[in-house]
Amino acid sequence: MLDNNGPANMTDDRDAVMAIPPPGTRIGLIAGSGNLPLVFAKAVLEKSNANGKSGQYPLFIAAHEGEASKELEGYGEDFKWVKLGQFKKIVRYMQKQQVDWIAFAGGITKTKIWKIRPDSLALSIAFSLGSLHDDQLLRAVSGKLEEHGFTVGSVTDFVPELLIPNGALSRDVPNSQQWSDIRFGWQAAKELGRLDIGQGVVVKGGVVVSVEAMEGTDAMINRTGPLITGSKTGWANKGSAILVKTAKPQQDNRLDLPTIGPRTIENLHKAGIDVLAVEANATMILEPEATVGLADKYNIILVGCSERDIQQIEVA
Repeated sequence: MLDNNGPANMTDDRDAVMAIPPPGTRIGLIAGSGNLPLVFAKAVLEKSNANGKSGQYPLFIAAHEGEASKELEGYGEDFKWVKLGQFKKIVRYMQKQQVDWIAFAGGITKTKIWKIRPDSLALSIAFSLGSLHDDQLLRAVSGKLEEHGFTVGSVTDFVPELLIPNGALSRDVPNSQQWSDIRFGWQAAKELGRLDIGQGVVVKGGVVVSVEAMEGTDAMINRTGPLITGSKTGWANKGSAILVKTAKPQQDNRLDLPTIGPRTIENLHKAGIDVLAVEANATMILEPEATVGLADKYNIILVGCSERDIQQIEVA
């Protein structure tokens, strides 16, 4: 039966997380924008120096110019800046450093993809694809790394605590009407993901207000604000606006998992969006305490959901 706390018997369905590589594994990080590369680098360093030992996980970082933070230069055994499209340079760098295991962390500004000068290896990947959609491109890049003998892992292998569990993280929980919109938004977001367009939608009163495309979640939230707060009467003044963010149905959980953090909550508050529902165990949360604290400060509901929860809402 459905109540204000959502589907009955919401439990943590967390999938088994891949085991951390054995000590001595040489770790490679391909870094993009945002805080996630720093979070990962710090986690590797912490585990590298655990149990009174040091250097258990030598870290080597290839960071994209104009995307990754310069703060990353202070981490790892070695560091190299690369331009977007210099995939051969990344592979050769990782081979030179005798890296065994590689993770992707951070984003790439999607609009820059049309301005890059890809090297021959990057071009061979692009020409082998029917499109440059995110999922296809990342899978192809991952596959090419594996062809060169690297193991491709996930950030969450080192920091599984970043994965959002099932249930409400915020003080407040969704009511029955909000759960109805969450279910509707979930279905829309999954279809959007199936088409490899984006990972999130904003819904209000059973209407899709906006969808995420190449601009990314933050830009989508910002352009949504005027649509839901621009009128003081009628539809815009009734009910909650809800952002639903899910992994794509075909998602490789090592690559490009949905990610939220304090900036997400700040943007939701400015836009007048009241609820953030994300896919549990397939979404990462940066700075968890700060993120949840901001959600409570702004009375924004933050909840992790599973496919089973959505099905229970339908039955109810």
